[in-house]
This record gives sequence, C-alpha cells and structure tokens, in this order.
Amino acid sequence: MPTVSIVSIFTRGARSSETPELRTARVQADIRRANEVWSTGFAPGVSCGINFVLLREFYRPEITIDAGTVTAGVGDQRIIDLINETRAQVNNATAIYLVYLSGQTFSGGAVGNAGPRFENFFNINNFTIFGRAALSDGAFETYLLAHEVGHVLFGRFLSEDINSFTVNDPSNPGDPHNNNPQNIMFPFVPAMNPFLNSQQCATASQSRVLLENAASTAGLTAMGFAGAAAGGGFAASGSSFGPMVNDESFDQMESSDPCGCSGEHHHNHPHHHHHHHDMHNNPKIVRKLNKRVDCLVKNIGPDKPEIFPKPPKKHKKDCY
Repeated sequence: MPTVSIVSIFTRGARSSETPELRTARVQADIRRANEVWSTGFAPGVSCGINFVLLREFYRPEITIDAGTVTAGVGDQRIIDLINETRAQVNNATAIYLVYLSGQTFSGGAVGNAGPRFENFFNINNFTIFGRAALSDGAFETYLLAHEVGHVLFGRFLSEDINSFTVNDPSNPGDPHNNNPQNIMFPFVPAMNPFLNSQQCATASQSRVLLENAASTAGLTAMGFAGAAAGGGFAASGSSFGPMVNDESFDQMESSDPCGCSGEHHHNHPHHHHHHHDMHNNPKIVRKLNKRVDCLVKNIGPDKPEIFPKPPKKHKKDCY
C-alpha cells in the first residue's frame, strides 16, 4: 500500500502538548482521520489506498509559535527552521513534517496550512520534495490534517516549464480547493464523511512524498543522472526524464521575484547521500522553486472547519 510518513512536532503551548500521552493521542487521531479519507474513503468518493503512518514524535518545549503571529503559513521562517532541525534528527527522511502551533487560528483566520518543499532539483521529472504542514488549536478533532496533506500531495509540474509547479486541485484547475462542499479539499473542511474523487487520487498517487515514489526517484538518481541526460531510458515515477534545465531557463527564472520574497533566507542543500551527484543538482533553482511554493501555500486559505465563519475575499498575489 502506498505510504506517507508523518513526523509530528509539538511546540510549547499547543493543544495536547502537555504530556507524551496527549501528544500521541492527538497526532494519532489526526492520522486516523486522514486514513479514513485517503486510504479507506467515504462514499460517494473513491478509495485512494494511500496510508499515513507516524514515523517520529518530537516535543520542543523551548519553542513557542503562536499561530496568530504567523502570516506566511508554513513559509514562516520559524516553521522552516524548526522543520529543518527536525529533518536533521531523522536523517532527512521523506515525510510530511507536521507542526502543532499554539493559538486558535493563524493571523488570517485559517487553522491549517501546508505544502511541499523542494530538497533538490535535477529536472522537472527528477526532483525530491518533502511535505510541511502546520495546525493551530482550532484544527483539534477535525479533518484538517486530511485536508492539508492534499495540498502537499498535489504538488506537481504541469509542463516542462519550471514555473508551472502548482499545488492546485487536479479536479478543479486553477484553484487549490474543490467546489464540492463534501469534498475533503473544500476550503471549509467537512465535519463528516469528506470524500475524494478519482482525479485527486490519481494525482496524489504520483507525489514524490509517497515513500514508494521517493525511493524510485532516489534510486534512479543514484544510478547516474548523466546517462539519463544523455538520452538513456530511465524513468522516474512512470515518467521519462525531461530535458535538463539550462542556464537560459534559470536566468529567466532569476529575473523574476515571485511574491517579492527576495528577503527570505533558505537553507536547502543537496542531501548528503546524493553528494557525488551534486554537480547535477541546481540549488539556485531549488531556492527559486521554494520561493514559488511558499507564495502558493501562503495564498491557499482559508483552510478552516466548516463551523468557522467565512472570511472576506481578498486579492491574492501572483506567484509567477
């Protein structure tokens, strides 16, 4: 069965953070609900057969992050740094890193935010990502984690253009959310029996965050990217290798500054087990892609349970 690992990180003051038993109970309940949606499935939707498992739990009592002070979702530098520290503790495992924050809602009123993050990039068909998710106290005993993992699993390139990376719902082009009020990806997450459709399952099943797909990509990279770039017959997750990103396409991406994010600091470096292939990885494009992803996930909103009031519509920045 396709599997996604979850690494939970509780910060000081987050609901259920007081004891190991409470922390385990909260994250396991969130994972159980995610599996109800993504593994078993609810009618009238389909069963995706994607299973979420808890890899590790962490508690950081010296770190307090009030969700109300978070304006950039999982692109908040405090969340980025916390996840980077945690990844070092689990040997940079491919997983969704789930941070539990204190406070009822984020500054914009959402109770959850999530998206992928690039670890390295060789070309549009050969890259590695992991997931980031953050939940406030307002997500307690809801299907919010099941919703947020969708924003991670839907991360993909739509074409050979590196600017085509999106987290949009594959069954609702151009929008990160679904229009069906009972779909798990509806912006106001259903309280009961949220379902998925076949397009959502098909796209999620191709995510590099699934352990089977991540292992396939890592194995192909280790086999030697030079052969694939020269026209070899390697394939990654069912796709043939695309063209290497050349200097021209990188320059085009460098010339733009998605979301005005030039002031952010990023700490993405090639994974140590790819060290002898670093000459093929492009850390500059990794940084640019992560800038784009941070912009996309910041714009997702509202990501609330259906019991919360609807916020006023606001203009979203262009992430291209």
